[in-house]
Amino acid sequence: MRMFVVFGFLLIFVNHYGQQQIQGRISTDGISLSDVNVSNLSSGVNTFTNKNGQYVIIAKPKDELKFTHIGMDTILILIEDVTSILNLKMQPKVEELEEVVLIEKIGKQKRLAIDYFTDPTIVNTSFGYISPATIAYHLKVIDGSEFMPGSDLLSAIASRRSGIRVGTYLDRNGVSTRTLFLRGMGSVGQKSSALFEVDGNIFIDPPVWIDISIVQRVAIIPGLQAVWRYGPIANGGVVIINTKNGVHGLREENSLKRYDQARLRNNYVNEKILSNIEKEENLPTYMRSLNSSANLKDAFNVYEEYSVLFSSSPHFYIDSYNLFYEKVGINAADNIIESSFRRFKNNPVWLKALAYYYESQNRFEKAHELYEKIFVLRPDYAQSYLDISRSYRNLNNPESSISFLARHKFLIEEGYFKGESDDFETLIKKETDNLILSNIFLNDKGIESEVLNTRLVFEWNDSEAEFNLQFVNPNNQYFNWNHTLENMPDRVRQEKKLGFSITDFEVDETLLGKWQVNATYFGNKQLTPTYLKTTIYRNYNTVNQTKEIKVFRLDVNGANQYLFGFNVTNEPYKSQ
Repeated sequence: MRMFVVFGFLLIFVNHYGQQQIQGRISTDGISLSDVNVSNLSSGVNTFTNKNGQYVIIAKPKDELKFTHIGMDTILILIEDVTSILNLKMQPKVEELEEVVLIEKIGKQKRLAIDYFTDPTIVNTSFGYISPATIAYHLKVIDGSEFMPGSDLLSAIASRRSGIRVGTYLDRNGVSTRTLFLRGMGSVGQKSSALFEVDGNIFIDPPVWIDISIVQRVAIIPGLQAVWRYGPIANGGVVIINTKNGVHGLREENSLKRYDQARLRNNYVNEKILSNIEKEENLPTYMRSLNSSANLKDAFNVYEEYSVLFSSSPHFYIDSYNLFYEKVGINAADNIIESSFRRFKNNPVWLKALAYYYESQNRFEKAHELYEKIFVLRPDYAQSYLDISRSYRNLNNPESSISFLARHKFLIEEGYFKGESDDFETLIKKETDNLILSNIFLNDKGIESEVLNTRLVFEWNDSEAEFNLQFVNPNNQYFNWNHTLENMPDRVRQEKKLGFSITDFEVDETLLGKWQVNATYFGNKQLTPTYLKTTIYRNYNTVNQTKEIKVFRLDVNGANQYLFGFNVTNEPYKSQ
């Protein structure tokens, strides 16, 4: 395809970015922090904040800035193509006493056991629970949902991560046997095959009898680290397999039922939740004025008045477009974008926000035009491939959709995308499988997979955005997903390194009734709103699958606000 030629050309020159000026203010507890050392780890340039906590430094996309100050936790920030302002809040460094380390370690194991069923990167071993976020070496984890039913175990594992291959060796009876070999394992001229651990049991020979459909999770431990735990027998590395027949993750007391995070004994929602009415009261003046306009003429006069003050703020035009679309009509709304588009046509953050609104309004052709522009601006962002693939799917073009997912996989194998993210790879795998499973024509082999009543996907237009998502079950108990630099430093870094801002959740179908999703916004290091897109899938992985797209404007800092509610039933969802 011609587009692939163009995109390939763009990828060749993707690293030739120009330098840009980064500025901001550093504070702690609302007080300006002077003498903060701001250093560009890529160029070696450094500067300090002045008495007002302000700084200016030169950097280019993919450079990393390091912010240090005596008595404060160090902050690392990867620069993006749109980065110009970084206002940061530094936290005092807390020194933990040595005697609490054992208690903390026990607590971490319990936390991992609790999170096992909601975090696909956690695996259970005979030495305890581990995940890439808790260990110092590169642990590869494959979630069972990534495997296609019917595959043989060894080939399925080897196909999901790089550096793993299927080979043969002579077993104890001198019979040539298929097994797995990990890249770089063993001495020169003598490759060692992998050791296997299945639900806590050690096997030298590969457990080829395991049906791929019962595999819950697989982890790959490199040889050197494996030897530390398992001894010389693990010189070729260890393949850990958790099956659905094993007991993994924390269970309810005196039961094999999974431990429900939304049923923790002390996590009832008792804080104030900002209602939709209260959110409207906190909107900018131009949005409140537009909301109260009686007709098109009044709305246009309000828009003209405020456009002078907000001419350099793309979010003003995007907010105005959405309000005009809802209150006045499509033509008036489109006129706003047509007259202001030049102001943000090269900024992928604002293009994505507008695309979110187009999608929520089922204006998929217009959204597709924007995703194509974003692709050209960000060919080195992994999510550009996911976005344009799903956009083609919205246009009922599944062939083009799946070709972009295949292109993404090819570029990973060719080394265009540096680094790995199990979270994003799992999302890509889910999207690929779902595209096949929910399409009669693509699923010509009748492949089956797990059907979910409800799946939630969240995306945000600005990768600097920090927020907490709170899921409240029918018993008014909650589970938090805290997307902040303080709580998820490794994930946030990986998001910016690979270029993605998306996560998903599968709703527990054993808790029937009305669920609720709230959000607390913590800002995006500048004084602009963040736009959160939520896609609610019903009858997921079936030909009767439906989806509903909602867009939320986040700008009220520190307040827990209501986003939306949904019902979970044990009956297939029927669209209205």
